[in-house]
Amino acid sequence: MKQYLADLHIHSHYSRATSKGLTPRNLAAFGELKGLSVVGSGDFTHPGWLADLRRDLVEDGTGLLRLADPADPAELAELAREIPWLPDFRPEGRVRFMLSAEISSIYKRGGKVRKVHNLVFAPSLDVAEKINRKLSKVGNLASDGRPILGLDSRDLLELVLETDKLAFLVPAHVWTPWFSVFGSKSGFDSLEECFGDLAKEIFALETGLSSDPDMNWTLSALDRYRLISNSDAHSGEKLGRECNLFCGEVSYQGIYRALRGQDGGTEFCGTVEFFPEEGKYHLDGHRDCHVVMEPAEAKARGGICPVCGKPLTLGVLHRVLELADRTEPVRPPGMPGFTSLIPLDELAGEVMGVGPKTGKARRLTAALYARFGAELTILRQTPPEDLAQVNTVLAEAVSRMRQGRVERTPGFDGEYGRITVFSAEEKRDIKAGRFRPVPAGNATGATPREPASDGEAPTEPPPAGQTPPPATARPDLNPAQQAAVTAAGRHLLVVAGPGTGKTHTLLAKIRSLLEAGVPAEKILAVTFTRRAAGELRDRLARDIPALADGTQTGTAALPRADTLHALALAAWTEAGGREPVLLSEDAARRLFALANPGLAGARLKSAWRALDLSRERLEPLEPQEAQAADAPEGPGRFAARYAKQKADWNLLDFTDLLEFWLEKLTSGDSRPGWSHILVDEVQDLTPLQLALVAALAGPDRAALFAIGDPDQSIYGFRGATGGVEARLTALWPDLAVAPLAENYRSAQPVLDLAAGLFPGRRPLVSRLGPTLPAAGGIELFAAPTAGAEAEWMAGRIEELLGGTSLTLTRDFSVATLSPGDVAVLVRFSGLVPAIRKSLERRGIPCSAPEADAFFNEPRVRLLLAAAGRHLGLPAAATSSGAAPGPALPALPDEVLARGPRGLATALEDSPPFDRLFWQGPQFRDLCRAYDAHKGWAGLLNHVAGETEIELVGRLAEKVRIMTLHAAKGLEFAAVFLPALEDGILPFAGAAALTGAPGGTAGDPAGRMDEGEERRLFYVGLTRAKTRLFLSHAKRRDLFGKRLALPRSRFLEGLDLGGVRQRTLAARTVRQARQLTLLGGEPTT
Repeated sequence: MKQYLADLHIHSHYSRATSKGLTPRNLAAFGELKGLSVVGSGDFTHPGWLADLRRDLVEDGTGLLRLADPADPAELAELAREIPWLPDFRPEGRVRFMLSAEISSIYKRGGKVRKVHNLVFAPSLDVAEKINRKLSKVGNLASDGRPILGLDSRDLLELVLETDKLAFLVPAHVWTPWFSVFGSKSGFDSLEECFGDLAKEIFALETGLSSDPDMNWTLSALDRYRLISNSDAHSGEKLGRECNLFCGEVSYQGIYRALRGQDGGTEFCGTVEFFPEEGKYHLDGHRDCHVVMEPAEAKARGGICPVCGKPLTLGVLHRVLELADRTEPVRPPGMPGFTSLIPLDELAGEVMGVGPKTGKARRLTAALYARFGAELTILRQTPPEDLAQVNTVLAEAVSRMRQGRVERTPGFDGEYGRITVFSAEEKRDIKAGRFRPVPAGNATGATPREPASDGEAPTEPPPAGQTPPPATARPDLNPAQQAAVTAAGRHLLVVAGPGTGKTHTLLAKIRSLLEAGVPAEKILAVTFTRRAAGELRDRLARDIPALADGTQTGTAALPRADTLHALALAAWTEAGGREPVLLSEDAARRLFALANPGLAGARLKSAWRALDLSRERLEPLEPQEAQAADAPEGPGRFAARYAKQKADWNLLDFTDLLEFWLEKLTSGDSRPGWSHILVDEVQDLTPLQLALVAALAGPDRAALFAIGDPDQSIYGFRGATGGVEARLTALWPDLAVAPLAENYRSAQPVLDLAAGLFPGRRPLVSRLGPTLPAAGGIELFAAPTAGAEAEWMAGRIEELLGGTSLTLTRDFSVATLSPGDVAVLVRFSGLVPAIRKSLERRGIPCSAPEADAFFNEPRVRLLLAAAGRHLGLPAAATSSGAAPGPALPALPDEVLARGPRGLATALEDSPPFDRLFWQGPQFRDLCRAYDAHKGWAGLLNHVAGETEIELVGRLAEKVRIMTLHAAKGLEFAAVFLPALEDGILPFAGAAALTGAPGGTAGDPAGRMDEGEERRLFYVGLTRAKTRLFLSHAKRRDLFGKRLALPRSRFLEGLDLGGVRQRTLAARTVRQARQLTLLGGEPTT
């Protein structure tokens, strides 16, 4: 069978730190020079590179690609010009390309940040495009040829397998410390741990430059895998330094089947390797400190550098020995062997006593190429006596290399090792012209591997770079939480500051009620959002079965956990026999505008806001005398028209539900049977919502357990009025108050800084333990422009992630984070695009709020399900989520055949549809998509694909960019708070910032609520666990204006003595002399 060589892991010029000459032609030319038949395309995930591949290559019918016209003399001449220092090179254009890409996944699993590189292979350009479409929802593919995604390796594997049956994934350079499946810094101990239930779909592993098959065969768990080797080339010259030997058919399927160990006309016949010591992560050490050591010495030193005292970078050999279950390698039956070589230019440089890229060395290699052909042929097959006709010393060098008679200086911590064939004395003899070969028995052999210990194995310290996790696990309840849960009174307010265990305490109260014999159906937990209700239900479902004690079984109904709106909807449905047609917030605004055609612009917005707030706050819209039936045009008239329009069209808004339920409760028509009402985030309730709670927990009704934090009351714009303790005391004079002040989220410096927003108030007490408060601390950055601020944030986030490629941060003292550990919080969404652009340009996976796709609207899903039934598709094929209520009744085929517009005519006023839906943006998008995809079948296929892509995007970890309001209830290891400028925080409103008429964006009277803005900043500060980054800019383009705003007044009241302050001015970073959190002066 024909033998051929394949190098399947390379990069393009779109990857960082690669040659700008890496084009398809360049790879074809160097591949042929090296003796490769197949070269990985590399980087097919990059849209620019994939376009280059489509332009320069064509599919050859075997699953591989080739040059578009290799027989064209002009094409061959172009190839020859790719290697200008080799003028006699005459390529034939025979190299094939296999579509490949390397993906860097950074994510959190098992409480640790994982950084794993994987190779993905595709059998066609179309399959590569499909993979890219899915991955584009996860991160920015255009920022780097090797994209950085917050996607779990297991989920990436699933995505690849589901895209095409011939697409496959191979873990890349599996032992590299920083970015690999077994890496000492951020890897796993087994493939099963990494890939979970899909581990069986992995059939090949890439050994990487710093290990060879022998090292991998000391671990019996790897016996079943084909061990492949590739160059990971960043330039054409590096192609083929490691590669794979196949025997048989040159095709994608041939390579695929060979790697799977299947019969199919092609066999995997072994690898061509570096000597592993030449790899840049072979031994342990610190490059900056010039420290290198064997694993035994590193273990004896506890993995700590003797020079700087920081953790060493543990090399591949150390990690292999750590996981190995054999003292010597055992080649598994049927697995091929390998050959270790030295690149020809390195041999030529050593023979000539010069560098490998100097003129002397290149003249020697040019003579060898001209005489004997491709590099790998020269290194592997050309007889030494033939080589001696060109250069006798080189012939000796090749002979020694083939026998393994080499001198080894191992690489460490990112610095390549050196493999030479001659001793220093021999090199002097070569230079003097008196060299004579040394007999093989006297030659220096391989560097011995670390011997197995004959004595007792030493106690191993924790792996370097990993400190024991802080003791953050709290007991079941601390004393203050216990006091709140066991308080005797019927009405209790728990004042729970951020991170003090609010939900933990709420759940404990529910458990205590159940353990006391209160039936689950007698307990109601009210939450502020649907998300919180769902999370509470999930935690209740997990907790209650574990607490079964014989009186309360795990199969008992769960206590009810829901929002007031959901409860009111249930009450309406029970009273009316069916669900009402509810207006979304946007639809309600549009209906108000439709009912009041004389209103427009700012006047329309103000009138709607006034009506909305008056209803939520239970306040009259206007003075009593202005509400007569013959009153002139005013707010009362606007509200009456809106109410009539709703009644005429049989529609309700969300506030109607609350008003209806309150009337039923106060009149006695509705008497729910709950005996215990627990209210979460009570500070955010509007007077209308609080009136509902009062009706549920009146003097002769249920007991009240309310929990919240007045300092986090940030929803005044929705009707919340603050002063929650006074409001509750007015309703329940016997109200007891229980404070929680122990914080389990944030380091003490974060809490101390945040407390400065409320002078005279004692800060919360951190319970994170002594190891965390100084873990990076707090920074304040002053930027000249918003663009400079965004770039600073991107750079700092890249550092927090530990470097996003093999170019790493050198700060070993700070634990790296995963993308999901980081958030950027802004006052309003208009600040998001510039920040997102900067992060994406750096290749940092990030997400920002986006409008839901039209097919996620519940009523659109109903229409799509009806269309699917019309086409005879199963329900699962057309569902992108649960649709509301029952399916639509059967519709005539002729109606469905007319498309969405035909359905609009047939279903105009049929619940759950309303006239505004048919005029709304989601239905318009549905119609456009129907037209674009030429009917229901094309549209349903499109939706199925987009739904899958959306799912992939949701699986990925990303840096979150969101508003301060959206961040409420969340926590992150590191938080960035940009745009801290007066007018933005506190927010004066777009009109005030731009000088336009209309006042400020506050209440209807145009007043800014500074107290609420202060609380909003407090919420932002207290989202951070250990790292907090504050910033402001002198100039910012916003709302079409160039603004020059002073820094936020809120910063002036904070104690910044322990904050590292930096200023960027005139392209230089100037750092103020401020004490750090550790004391002493900060360092940049």
